[in-house]
Amino acid sequence: MSIAAGEHGRGWRALVRAPAVFAAKVLSHQGECPVPGHSPTKGRFGPVAVRTAASQLTLVLLLGLALAWGVRSVRGTRNAATDATTPPPARLDTVGSGAPRAALDEPPPAPNPAATHAEEPSDELSDPQLSDEPPSPAEAKNRTAVELAARGKTAQAIALLREAHTLEPGNALYGKNLQAALINAGFAEIAATHFDQAVARFVEARRLGDRPEIGRGLGYAYYRLGNIDLARTTLEQALASGGDDVETYLTLGRIYLERHDQERALAMLDRAVAAGADRPGLAETVERLRRDAEAERNFQSLASSHFVLKFEGRDNIAAGRIVLNELEDAYRRVGARFAYYPLERLEVILYPDQEFNEITNSPHWSGAVYDGRIKLPVGGLARGNERVARTLRHEYAHAAIVTLSRGKVPVWLNEGLAQVAEETDEPGRAGRLRLALGQDGLVPLSALEGGFTRLGRDDASLAYAEAYFAADYLLRKKGAYNVRRLLETMATAPSIDDAFRQALSLPYADFERDFLRDVVRHLG
Repeated sequence: MSIAAGEHGRGWRALVRAPAVFAAKVLSHQGECPVPGHSPTKGRFGPVAVRTAASQLTLVLLLGLALAWGVRSVRGTRNAATDATTPPPARLDTVGSGAPRAALDEPPPAPNPAATHAEEPSDELSDPQLSDEPPSPAEAKNRTAVELAARGKTAQAIALLREAHTLEPGNALYGKNLQAALINAGFAEIAATHFDQAVARFVEARRLGDRPEIGRGLGYAYYRLGNIDLARTTLEQALASGGDDVETYLTLGRIYLERHDQERALAMLDRAVAAGADRPGLAETVERLRRDAEAERNFQSLASSHFVLKFEGRDNIAAGRIVLNELEDAYRRVGARFAYYPLERLEVILYPDQEFNEITNSPHWSGAVYDGRIKLPVGGLARGNERVARTLRHEYAHAAIVTLSRGKVPVWLNEGLAQVAEETDEPGRAGRLRLALGQDGLVPLSALEGGFTRLGRDDASLAYAEAYFAADYLLRKKGAYNVRRLLETMATAPSIDDAFRQALSLPYADFERDFLRDVVRHLG
């Protein structure tokens, strides 16, 4: 039984923030001029300075337009189960030294030219030498890039900024503007769900110098591409370098949950809540993790090659060793079925019966649950080794399926594969399908994607039987390797149909049609 399988992937979605934008400082070809038209040596406006200021004021106004570039608000393209935490935009310097930064929580307002001109020049800048001479080729490209950015022509702007940076690699402004443009382009690609392109943008931006927002965006893009280990490393590095924010906490919390690291997940989600996170399902997840931690405070543990078993009292040590042996057998059998042999250890918790029902909120007949960890009642061990082994194969299959698909597998496939993994023959399943075929027919698989708990007893029994035969048919026709590939594709595909097409070159509807024909041929 899998309760809330992948539930940590179904809620607390982040608000999608509008990416901040970059703006170039006003430069003449001879040097920086932080306050257009102002001569620090004379303290007044001269004729040459006034002419130059007029042209540069025009550019400053263009920069104001650039600050509105790229403002978008986009949600994920799949259902709530697939949406994930979207990182916030880069925080980028606006015009001039000491200028305000764009806020994370709302689109940046257009700058007030008067306020921009009121900035004090930086002590680190040399006195400008104003001139009527035309800008250098690099500066001309830089200015044109800003104008293009203001019109939303991001790719052209980046191309010109690359050229400007190549012409004058020692000019810090051009490198900074190119990096800022790449960062914002990366977040725009994320908003458009173009995660490969986002990675390319952030990687190029990082070559120009590291910034926490690069790590946040890059880590999130890796996460959405399914590269969990690289996403975790990148986000942890961003966190260590000051890239801490709600979205980073939430994404790391999800990654730790997917890697079955409950302790670190709770710590990260606590930080998210303390920072003001308020996502659907977040409070319930934190409460469950904290309840589990409290219940297991005085538990002992035993470890095998691939599992860590926690239990209460020394009286359960012998039972614990039996459970570990059966789990290792499940690791080998289920691994062979799905071509899946993870290296990290999975936690398994052995609860007293009453505590098991209270902690998991499962029905009295439940033999075990998987909610990110396998949980068993001690009393269930009295049912005999074969029954325990069957239960553990079922629950370990859920763990493998949810991990491979990152919780985005339809319930019929999750429950169907887990039943197949039990390796038991139950004649009643075929009888239920024959009865349904002679009456109203089978339930469409699309109606069994979201769970069976809302169904009545008879309908639920049919749903489980149908799920078993559909999963068995899929394994027989496509094989273990392709089924694993399908599960992994579901982690990032926008829909179940897309996953079937990408992994199996087979539309979802065609699979269901072929499955129904097979059922009728063998059971009808």
